[in-house]
Amino acid sequence: MKPISTLTTFLTGMVMVCFLSVNAQNLGKMSPKAFEIRGSLTANVQMYHANGIASRRQPFTWYLTGTPIVKWLGMTFPFTLVVSEQERRFSQPFNQYGVSPYYKSLKLHLGYRNVRFSDYTLGGANFLGAGVEYTPKNVRLGFVYGQFARAINENASGQDVRYQYIRPVYQRIGWAAKIGVGSQKSYVDFSVFKAKDVIGSINAPSLKSRVLPMENLAVGLKNHFGFFKQKLTFDLDVGASLLTRNSLKRDVENPEPWQDKLLDIVAVNASSNFFTAGTAALGLRFKQGAIRAIYQRVDPDYQSLGAYYFQNDVEQVTISPTFMLFKNKLIINGAVGRSHDNLNGKKGATTHRNVSSVNLSMNPIKRLTIGLNYSNFGVGQSRGMGDFFNDSLAVSVVNTSYNATVNYSLGSKISQQSFGITATYQNTNDQNAFTRQYAGASSMIGVVNYSYFLIPQKFSSNVSVSYVSIETGGRKLVNIGPAFMLSKELIKYKIRASLNHNSQFRKTNDIADGFMTNTGLNLSHLYKKQSVSVGVNYLYNQYGIQQNATTYRNFSEIRSTLSYGIRF
Repeated sequence: MKPISTLTTFLTGMVMVCFLSVNAQNLGKMSPKAFEIRGSLTANVQMYHANGIASRRQPFTWYLTGTPIVKWLGMTFPFTLVVSEQERRFSQPFNQYGVSPYYKSLKLHLGYRNVRFSDYTLGGANFLGAGVEYTPKNVRLGFVYGQFARAINENASGQDVRYQYIRPVYQRIGWAAKIGVGSQKSYVDFSVFKAKDVIGSINAPSLKSRVLPMENLAVGLKNHFGFFKQKLTFDLDVGASLLTRNSLKRDVENPEPWQDKLLDIVAVNASSNFFTAGTAALGLRFKQGAIRAIYQRVDPDYQSLGAYYFQNDVEQVTISPTFMLFKNKLIINGAVGRSHDNLNGKKGATTHRNVSSVNLSMNPIKRLTIGLNYSNFGVGQSRGMGDFFNDSLAVSVVNTSYNATVNYSLGSKISQQSFGITATYQNTNDQNAFTRQYAGASSMIGVVNYSYFLIPQKFSSNVSVSYVSIETGGRKLVNIGPAFMLSKELIKYKIRASLNHNSQFRKTNDIADGFMTNTGLNLSHLYKKQSVSVGVNYLYNQYGIQQNATTYRNFSEIRSTLSYGIRF
């Protein structure tokens, strides 16, 4: 039987099971609401006027948007509605629906689903099909079968204005199985994943497309062990993948019967490659903290057709300690790690990465919180295979960042206040003398903030001052700006009025370079499931030394909005 007809028959049977049994996600708790419609509608009218520059939007626009959601038999069907002077559209954002009903230790997967058995076998790839997971006491079983890619024929005609070229895709049919023992606290799982592109599912692609049918067999072992009430944990996830990039090839001429049967199970030829990958982690929790060490190694070009992305060609070690001292008034956590690529030694250069970070959170007295952060990320290269390595082009960059935050708050049932200071410094140091003048950069950001709330009057306010300095390529840019926000509920708390304003004064190489101001006023009314709001915003921008007739021009903009929304 062909894979397509097999899949169709299988899905038809599983969908019948779905209709008979799935009134909700938990079959043990049937919901009386088998059909339900929820969502919202919003109508907006916007006006715009610009002076000094070309208009960046239409002077008058209106649109109606909606997001109705239909729920039926535990499944959710979202829709979108868009109506404006330029567009009329009612559509489904996607047509991929699925459900995973469960009852006690039995769980079904029906429709479009993504299931994860292991990071290196079936690792969350989306498929259309069905599956089952059965996890009674100390037993862990799972199986899925379905379509992991739908067939798409090549199209280079260019007749569709949206696409000049449609890349072909073979239909991909696959299955995965898992068998294991244990519970969530301690378990061992063995998984296998098999996928194959159906050669006859599309017209033969052109050589230009470089698309070939692939086949993949991947196996994995995953475990989690917890000792001493989970204070000591050990996690392991390893995988091996046999990937054939062109299953059209048959390198075995006149195969024996046993060889022919083997080739029907998995294609092996000159385009086949074998990869391994693994991650191991050891963790220890103690009274005043924890420490965790992770080792990962992934072969170059490691790939499983049951997962979308792998960080491959990497070997790395990371250690992450955490300490909680003085009755948790001081918490210190950090990480240090080192990684490198070029595991097979075939690259012209080997890239090394060093990562280190430290975070301190302090609460020395009541209402006072202090946070300090330091991070250092370094990238460097050393000579690899051959004589292709060039010191003038080698990467050697260290990125260092410092951050400090201080926040003090006080208040009662009537009023609350908070005062905060945040400062961040970041420096990118290019250690290659040949490229230093182009890649070096530093920035400094500082913010002082004060907030005040009157709870009975439902009044809130905020005042802040920001400082931003950026130095790069021999140029220094500075922005300094105050900002404030006021918000109050009026007319017996039926209308909320808010006013916000911010200004930014610019300097370029220590010379004043104009300013920008932005002021907005908004009134909103919320009644049960309905809301009405009206707002106006005024922006003015003036340049100094950079002003010219084309790129930098003084301008102003006014935007106003009227909106009505309803939820149902």
